Amino acid sequence: MPDSIAAPDLHTLDRIADLAGIKREYWDIFGTHHPTTEEAKISLLTAMGYDVSSADGRRAALEALDLAPWRRGLGTEAVIRLGWDRPRVAIYQDAQAVDHPIDWTVKLEDGRTRQGRWSGGDVTVLRRRDLEDGRRLQLSVPLPDDLPMGYHRLVVGDAECPLIAAPGAAWMPSALRGGQRRWGLAAHLYSLQRRGVKAGKGVAKSAVSEGDWGIGDFTTLAVLGRQAGALGADMVGVNPLHALFPGRPDHASPYYPCSRQFLNVLYIDVTAVPEHDGTTPDSALAMLRAGRLVDYPRVWKAKLAAFEVLWRRFKEHAPDHPRRGAFETFRRQGGPALERFCLYHALREHFDNRCWMEWPKPFHDPQSKAVTDFARENADRPLFHAYLQWLADSQLADAAQAMADAGVAMGLYRDLAVGAASDGSEAWGAGGHLVPGARFGAPPDAFNAQGQDWGAQPPHPVRLRDAGFRPFVRLLRANMRHAGALRIDHIMGLMQLYWIPPGLTPDKGAYVTYPFDEILAVLALESHRHQCLVVGEDLGTVPEGFRERMAKENILSTRVLMFERHGNGLFKRPDAYPPAAVATATTHDLPTIAGLWKGTDLDTRQRLDLFADSMDEHRARDARRE
Repeated sequence: MPDSIAAPDLHTLDRIADLAGIKREYWDIFGTHHPTTEEAKISLLTAMGYDVSSADGRRAALEALDLAPWRRGLGTEAVIRLGWDRPRVAIYQDAQAVDHPIDWTVKLEDGRTRQGRWSGGDVTVLRRRDLEDGRRLQLSVPLPDDLPMGYHRLVVGDAECPLIAAPGAAWMPSALRGGQRRWGLAAHLYSLQRRGVKAGKGVAKSAVSEGDWGIGDFTTLAVLGRQAGALGADMVGVNPLHALFPGRPDHASPYYPCSRQFLNVLYIDVTAVPEHDGTTPDSALAMLRAGRLVDYPRVWKAKLAAFEVLWRRFKEHAPDHPRRGAFETFRRQGGPALERFCLYHALREHFDNRCWMEWPKPFHDPQSKAVTDFARENADRPLFHAYLQWLADSQLADAAQAMADAGVAMGLYRDLAVGAASDGSEAWGAGGHLVPGARFGAPPDAFNAQGQDWGAQPPHPVRLRDAGFRPFVRLLRANMRHAGALRIDHIMGLMQLYWIPPGLTPDKGAYVTYPFDEILAVLALESHRHQCLVVGEDLGTVPEGFRERMAKENILSTRVLMFERHGNGLFKRPDAYPPAAVATATTHDLPTIAGLWKGTDLDTRQRLDLFADSMDEHRARDARRE
C-alpha cells in the first residue's frame, strides 16, 4: 500500500472509490462529521481487488469500473418494476444509433421470447461520452409493461444481460391488508424444552414422544406452532435457523453462522427420523435435559453419535426405497451450493475442525484439484452431511405444516442474519462475492462508543451486480423456504454497510453503498414467488428516507417497546405506532423486560467498558430512571 498518493491522482482515487461504492463521508448519531480517509479508501479498494498502488493500477481500475458498460452496450443487468411507470432501461450505443431503429429481444425465463424495435421518440439520450474509437451515447429506452415477472435476458445487437422484472412491492398477506392487526409468538428455538409424553390410556399414539435432547428441536417447534394456533396466534417467530459449526459447538451464535443457506442440524429430532430404532442414551439425555443452559458440546456429542447410526441404517435401504429417491431429489435441488457446503464440512472434519484459512493452501479454493480429488476419494462423508440437511429440511417442513394445520395464518416467521462467519462454508464457497480481509459492523454510537466489528466479510457490491444478484437470490430462497414471513436483520445493509478496513479499528471505518434499487426488486420478486411477508430490522442508524422507501416496498418496520417513547420519556400508545410495523417487547440483542427495569444491561455495558466515559454512563442511568 502506498504511503500517500500525489495530489493529481487523488481525484482519480476518489472517482474509483465513488464507483466502487465507498462513501466520502458520514455523520454519526452525535452529529459528528467523519470524512473517509485516504488510508481507508486505499485499504478498502485493495481488499476489493483493485490495484491503486500505482498510476497504471489506478487507470486500470477506473477503466474496469467506469468504461466497461460503455464498451459492452449494456450494463451488467437491467431491472424494471412492474406496475410503476412504463419501464425503461439504459443501453449504450454509437452516436449514430439514434438515427436508425434498434432491435431488441427479451428471452423470457420460461423459454419464450418477446421482440421489438426502438426508434424516434422511444429513445432519450441520457449522456454522451467520447472514447478512443468514437462517441458513445447512453440511451433510455422503454420495455413492454406487460412482461411477466421473473429473471429474463435482454439482447440488443451483440450485447446481452440479465433482465429482472419485479413486482412493484413485496408480497403482503391478505391478513394484513386494510390495516388489520395480527399477533404472534416469538421464541429462541434452542431454549425451548419439550417434555416426553409416555404411552398410556387416553394418549394418542401420535402424541407419544421421548422429549428433546437438551436443546429445542423441530418437533418442539411443531408443538409450539400447534399451541400458538390454539391461542389464536397468526405467526410464530424464531431465531435464525442457520447452519453453525458442528465440530465447534461452542460457536453457538445463530447470528454468526457457518452458512445462512443451510440449517442447524442440532435442531433435528433424532427420535422422529424413520431410521431411528427407538434406542436412546438415557443417562446422557437425563443430564442434558436437566441442565439450565444448553450444553452445546455434550448435545453435539450425543446427536452426532445418533446421526452416524441413522446414516448407516439409511444406507441399508434398497436402491428403490422411497426414502432413497427423496434424498436424491433433495440433493439435485440443492445443486452445487449444497455440494460445496457438505464438502466443506467433510474437509473441516479431515483437518481437525480448523478454520479453512488454516487448511493447506490448495484447499482454500473449492474448485481446486486438491478439493476435487478429496471429494472423489472421500465420497461418503459429504453425503452424510447432505443427509443431515435433508433431515433438517424435512422436519422444518413438517413444523411449518403443523402450524398451517393449527390455523396459524402467516405461519413461520424466520430470521436472516446480516452476515456469516469469515471461517465458515459461506465464505469458503463465496467465489469472490465476499471481500476477504474487510469486515463490517457499526460506527460508534450510544450503545458502543468504540464502534462494533461484527467479524463478517461484506458482500462485494460490484461483483454482486456482475453476478446478476444470484448470491442474494439463493440466500432469499433458502430463508423464505417453509416460511410465511422473513425478518431481515440490519436491513439498512441492503443499502449500505459500515466496512472496517483490514488492520484498522471499527472507529476508522467507512460506509459502502450497494445497488439498493436492484436489490429491492429482487427482494420483491422472491417475496411474491414464496408468498412471504418481509420485515426489516431498522433499528440503529437509519439513513434519511429509508423507512419511507420500506413502506413503499411493503416491507414492515420493526418497533421495540424501549425505543418507542415520546420526548418526555413516556411510552407511546399502540395507536401511535406506524401501522406497517412489527411491534415487539424486545429483540435478541436488547435487554429483557425485567433486565430493562433493573438496568442489568447497563451493568453489562459498564463491565465491558462500552461507555465512552463516566459521564456517558451517568447519562444512560439517569435516562433509564426517567
